[in-house]
Amino acid sequence: VYRGRANAQDAHEAIRPTMPEMTPDQVKSSLSGDQYKLYKLVWERFIASQMATALLDTVSVDIRAGEYLFKASGYTVKFDGYTILYEESKEESAGAEEEGAGALPEMEKGDLLKLKSLESSQHFTQPPPRFTEASLIKTLEENGIGRPSTYAPTITTILSRGYVEREAKALKPTALGEVVTQLMKDQFKKIVDVDFTAQMEKNLDEVEEGSVDWVDTLAVFYEDFSAMLSQAEKNMDGTRVKVPDEETDEICELCGRKMVIKTGRFGKFLACPGFPECKNTRKIVQDTGGVCPLCGGKVLAKKSKKGKVYYGCEHNPQCGFMTWDTPLKETCPKCGATLFKKTGKMGRIYCAKDGCDYERGLKD
Repeated sequence: VYRGRANAQDAHEAIRPTMPEMTPDQVKSSLSGDQYKLYKLVWERFIASQMATALLDTVSVDIRAGEYLFKASGYTVKFDGYTILYEESKEESAGAEEEGAGALPEMEKGDLLKLKSLESSQHFTQPPPRFTEASLIKTLEENGIGRPSTYAPTITTILSRGYVEREAKALKPTALGEVVTQLMKDQFKKIVDVDFTAQMEKNLDEVEEGSVDWVDTLAVFYEDFSAMLSQAEKNMDGTRVKVPDEETDEICELCGRKMVIKTGRFGKFLACPGFPECKNTRKIVQDTGGVCPLCGGKVLAKKSKKGKVYYGCEHNPQCGFMTWDTPLKETCPKCGATLFKKTGKMGRIYCAKDGCDYERGLKD
């Protein structure tokens, strides 16, 4: 059994099976499909966490083909360890893949290799990918910032305040987020420093352990913070921070100017840059390219009050069409209407037009 690190947050219990001897296969007949998948996931992760690490041999291979020399680098598995039971996800193992360290078969010097295919490709240096929630949490852990109980609230906060937005799985900084970040760097350089934050976490751990007095710790922190706050107030006195507008191709129907995207307390919206002479504003709508099965209007992507994307007709409320299912670019082979994709347990692709019964499975 492995011991936790000295600063591990032991108060946050792991989800683990109460009877590890009950394997997923033994209980499968007593569980629903989703329950079995969940139990299997928890059981395998728990058992794997108690197993030995895998042993890998780093390998570099030179392959001679006539007058050409090809090189390959990667690894061979010497001992499977926990990987025989639990394989890391692509996101968790992305670091190894980025370094080009893929698995290679066992080879000996002088082996004759058979060419399966020959592909030429050109690679350019890529910028680092945007953070996902998982990679951001991993970076916070590596830098000693935050604790398991604060990771989820941190991500929720930067999303709810509009500092970042989701773009697929990535977290994309917004114009507001960039402005706020620069402001913090300018006025509170020490506070937003990674080393300072990590040290503060260590100080709080010492308070928890009882090795230092919490009043003294806060007094030292507040003395510096109070001075920085006072200085920032002086520096920013009378200054109004403006989030840059994003110009669009949408034309204001009142004055002909190109409308811009502004950020308000309820999110982004289109506004005329001619304010206050022109006070025209509009909601931001995203045309999916789909056609409403009821009236033939455009199907637009919209967001609910909770931020969940749904799809509705542009003529709402006159037309009441609304769905959570994603409209596809593909049209119905029977009637030519837009097809919709429903995910989940009852996932399917179907036509929503009255009188058309076309549908098929997601994998068909």
